[in-house]
Amino acid sequence: MKVLFIYHNRVESGYMPQSIAVLGGILHDGGIETKLFDTSFYRDINSPFTQDDRSIRAKQKKGGYLIGQLGPGREVVDLKAKFREEVENYHPDLVAATSTSFEFNSLLDFVTPTTSEMKIPFLVGGVHTTVVPEKAITKKGLDILCIDEGEKPLLELARRIEKKQNYYDIPNLWFKTPEGKIIKNKIGAFFEKMDELPESDWDLIDEYHRIRPFEKEIMKYGWFETSRGCPFNCSYCVNAKLHKIKREGGIMHPGTYRFFSPEEIVKRMKNKKDQYGYNHIQLIDENMPNMPVSNLEHLAKLFKNQIGVGFFTQARPECFVKTPEKAEIMAEMGCKMVGLGVESGNYELRKNILHRPMKDGIVEKAVENLKKAGIMVATYYIIGFPTETEEMIRQTIDLHRRINPDRFSVRFLHPFPGTPIREFCVKNKYIAEDYEDLIQDASFFSNPVLNLPSPLHPTKERLIELRKEFENY
Repeated sequence: MKVLFIYHNRVESGYMPQSIAVLGGILHDGGIETKLFDTSFYRDINSPFTQDDRSIRAKQKKGGYLIGQLGPGREVVDLKAKFREEVENYHPDLVAATSTSFEFNSLLDFVTPTTSEMKIPFLVGGVHTTVVPEKAITKKGLDILCIDEGEKPLLELARRIEKKQNYYDIPNLWFKTPEGKIIKNKIGAFFEKMDELPESDWDLIDEYHRIRPFEKEIMKYGWFETSRGCPFNCSYCVNAKLHKIKREGGIMHPGTYRFFSPEEIVKRMKNKKDQYGYNHIQLIDENMPNMPVSNLEHLAKLFKNQIGVGFFTQARPECFVKTPEKAEIMAEMGCKMVGLGVESGNYELRKNILHRPMKDGIVEKAVENLKKAGIMVATYYIIGFPTETEEMIRQTIDLHRRINPDRFSVRFLHPFPGTPIREFCVKNKYIAEDYEDLIQDASFFSNPVLNLPSPLHPTKERLIELRKEFENY
């Protein structure tokens, strides 16, 4: 039994696809052979993008969050032909991918001609199929989609394919039969005990994804998750939709976020450090600082004694104001930088449009506490929200000037499917309901995508100018 994974790295580069590494881990433990087709190393001649994301950001990095990016020499290929060649050489029994909404259509474009012709089942999971499964399953050439967590369903599917058994009843999976019938299975239970998850298979992923710069120094990265889920309901994030998924027994998703135990986090980190010798860690989840103080203190002690490398993580500003001692604990642990989602400097916009009623003064205090502890700060902003005026954006720029972060990133709002703000934008005709099917070359890194009426809103051209003003501070 052989499974060919696909990492469709359409515009990003330099990040290890943790979801594929975890899925590869559970198949590896189950005795299933795996291989990865990684588009990070190819530039598709059919792609509308003339440059990748790191090139786009490099033009905007003056004082910005981008600290440099290692890039492979990308071979210019016909991606459809390259993928076909891979399949002909490897002969997989199943092709599997995870996808965001931004990548979904282009993924199908280069994969399905080969999988359909060769009659190889093609499965796609990830955020897009989870939040809009009814739309996703109708796509030509998509045989199976996964909703929510995919570790258990994927392993069960691989085992049944190997044994030539019927697999149409596996929870979390929807199927399209050869006759065109769609089978929708219930959503099973998620991993309540995170320690039961398999360890990631880093051998599946090219070493390139573990070598990146951090603060002007080339580092060997370790990528880890300490938790899953999120308790918040920001309008521009899919968590609001994930919290409503009905699971086994009709139970609604509680919106809880689940942590690995401190012992398990450090055990996994030590295993990988002994095997791969990384000297810097990036946490891919945003919840580690939200741990109860007692757990964080325990984790910090174990980490410092057994791992002893610097790390980067992300967090909500509120946790360093409500519990300011967490900054000191993390500094002692070895935290070098924390990324904070600021988004907007206008309270009314945060409350009414972003569904993030963070009081004024919270960001300033969080940054103050982190810097006092000796931790650098990166801040993330989004501009181009509905109802956002130029005056509101200038309030964000003014907040940015006051807090004076070490690094920052400014992006344009792209309301993705499944988010509350997408529904708002579609309802008000700011974006087409089937936008991703119509437009293939729009990135929130390069250009605004919403058609917002001006006056009231700045024009798209003005938004681009305003983003540049962040650099002046």
